[in-house]
Amino acid sequence: MFKANPAQIYVPAKSQSIKPEAQVDYGRNVRNDPNQIRFLIPQYLGFIDPRETYLKYNFLMEGRGQYKPDFRAGFHSLIRDYRIQDGTGSATLEEVQDYNVLTANWWGYTGNKSINDKRDLMEGRSRTSDPAAQLFFGAKPNWADAATSATYDRKTIEALHPLYSGILSGEKVFPVVATQGLRLTMNLDLLNRSVVDTLNGLGDKENNVVLKVAKAIGDDAKAAADSEDSVTIKQPSDSPHGRGVNRSALPSDNNPFDIGDILYVADFTTGANEETLGVIQGFDKDGDGDLKIIYIPNRATGAGLTKVHAIDSHIFYKKEDRQKVNTFANVPAANVKNNVPVGYTISDLEMVCSVVSPPAEYVSKMVKQIQSSQGMSLDIKTYTNYRVNLTTKNGLTNQLIPATQQRAYSILSVPLANGLQSNLSVSSFQGDTTGQQDYQYVYGGSLIPDRPVQLQRYTQAVPKTEALHLIELEKALVNCGLLVRDLQQVPERFLIGRGFSKYGQVFNLMPRDLSLRVSYDGVGANDSEKLYDHFVCALRRIQISPAGIQVMF
Repeated sequence: MFKANPAQIYVPAKSQSIKPEAQVDYGRNVRNDPNQIRFLIPQYLGFIDPRETYLKYNFLMEGRGQYKPDFRAGFHSLIRDYRIQDGTGSATLEEVQDYNVLTANWWGYTGNKSINDKRDLMEGRSRTSDPAAQLFFGAKPNWADAATSATYDRKTIEALHPLYSGILSGEKVFPVVATQGLRLTMNLDLLNRSVVDTLNGLGDKENNVVLKVAKAIGDDAKAAADSEDSVTIKQPSDSPHGRGVNRSALPSDNNPFDIGDILYVADFTTGANEETLGVIQGFDKDGDGDLKIIYIPNRATGAGLTKVHAIDSHIFYKKEDRQKVNTFANVPAANVKNNVPVGYTISDLEMVCSVVSPPAEYVSKMVKQIQSSQGMSLDIKTYTNYRVNLTTKNGLTNQLIPATQQRAYSILSVPLANGLQSNLSVSSFQGDTTGQQDYQYVYGGSLIPDRPVQLQRYTQAVPKTEALHLIELEKALVNCGLLVRDLQQVPERFLIGRGFSKYGQVFNLMPRDLSLRVSYDGVGANDSEKLYDHFVCALRRIQISPAGIQVMF
């Protein structure tokens, strides 16, 4: 670890807890909790071991429905970007934008059973879609056993995870005394982008279930302010579009509705004649064992339904209703339960640093080096993101990537569907393959690789893997220092990659222009606009001298 005195094996170490500058709760919800987190790692800590440095906090999901941090990156999906500066704030040592996109995509290739279990336990990875086996929620009371008016139990989860950074999770001890401390700033991402629905949007307006018993004009006439009515939902096997709620809660309780949801009905297929039914109070079953939703109508006393709603009419909630506190003119306040919008709270946040004490000879040598005219150099491996908004309809597209790194390892390019960047029902971080035919990077006038890499098999109804793409991607990941353990389900974590060198060597991108050419066939709903994140993995040099701190790319 330290080169000054190899004979001195023992290096004393201790853990030091550092609180954020604002010791409050953080999160994304309608309370407008702070969503920028700042830490100051003081210089008196001397030297920290990044391998034993991590964030620690309590995490609680809130609101109606079963939402959770995007399973592709767990708790890391909440962090949009971070910046690390020296203690004076005058020099930016490291900055990674769209950190959650990067983590969500390389995570899938570096995991195995043990690593994924650890990420489940410590880093908020919860991939399962079984509502009864969620990390952040307890099981809802089973409506198939007895009528219930209860919602899910929310669990407070303790998080212990690193921040994937060249400085704070690298392999080398970092001398914070040399940089007069470190300032870390993290920005939390938008709620719609960083959390997903456990049931992939089942029950919302686009993924509705259907009515089992028809409703006529005048039905469900409201006798009193707190009178209750009900609708019954078909199971998937009886539904014309295959979506429904499993009978008797088997094989799993996939009821997507929650206490406090506003319930709607509309015509099948067209969505016309939309009408508000009311506010959900509870759940029961009919004589066949199908789900019965009980609600208080949100209309004036004495009024009934104003439209005809045939069998198989759409029954749904709206995502936007779950993201706010709702008000009701015709439902007594005492009957409005669980009126809590979707959000999350981070509490008791701290950073735990492993402080090490190197040999005196090492410290003395470092001080002399800093005070010399040459100064002291520190190399860190980090990522720089170059974003390109691409309108892709048909044919060959070209994206200029203004990378100027002089010691680059690889580039990882993630094509994201712009239309899915604010969708609670699906992951916003999944690489989008829609319409792609092939790709090739261009450096100066040279094509790399020397033939287009085919992507057509990823766009098939049943996606398959392209061998050349997989070879290129594995080389790019390995060159970034990421140990590839899992090459299955590549279409679900799609990346375009290129390694610029081999055997840990680096490559100079400064002299010429770098671009990416991707061919599209113009087919597909998500093929109109894309956001490309181009992450260039490279060594960055931090030069510390009497003149100050300089960062060289």
